[in-house]
Order: sequence, then C-alpha cells, then structure tokens
Amino acid sequence: MKKVFFASLFAVGLAACGGGSGNAAKTAILDSCLEEADADAETCNCMADQFVENLDPKLLDLIVEASKAEDEDAYMMSKMGELEPAEMTQFMTVMMGAATECGMDM
Repeated sequence: MKKVFFASLFAVGLAACGGGSGNAAKTAILDSCLEEADADAETCNCMADQFVENLDPKLLDLIVEASKAEDEDAYMMSKMGELEPAEMTQFMTVMMGAATECGMDM
C-alpha cells in the first residue's frame, strides 16, 4: 500500500496547475496519504507538512488540481511533460526527504 500511496502522491504532485494554497495542498496530500498509505494520521500529517514547507508553490498548486481530477493518474500523464526537469527533481527530492523525515517506509 505504501508504494501505491507514493505512486499516487507522485501522480498528484506532478499532475496539474493552478489553485492551491498551502492549506488546500496540505489537505489534498493528507487525504491522499490517509486513503492510500499504511500510515497513521501523525505520519500523514508530517508528510503533508514537509510538502507544504519545502515545495515550490507551483508544485503545491499541481497537487490541489490533480486531487480534483476524476482520474488522477491520467491527469498526471497529460501534464507531466509540462514540468521542467528541475521541478520534477525538486518534487522527488522533497518526497523522498519527507518519507525519511516522517518515518515512512518506501
């Protein structure tokens, strides 16, 4: 399940554009974590905080928009090519750092 969560979070995080404040992004990440991961609320909250604190606002916006999509994975695939390599790198770096910081096994 953790792999499904990280795949979903990766999809959500890379998937969209516009519309996400820190609170909206935190809620989207927290909801995804609680639904998809074998993690408790404390761990999911930690992950969401790490993302909000460390991701560029554009990537936080992506998370919010992707969470609204009917099919997050398909939406991600349609938007993934629009990201710069540095944006993808930042997302992956923050995701891995958050997993380590929050004690979530990958």
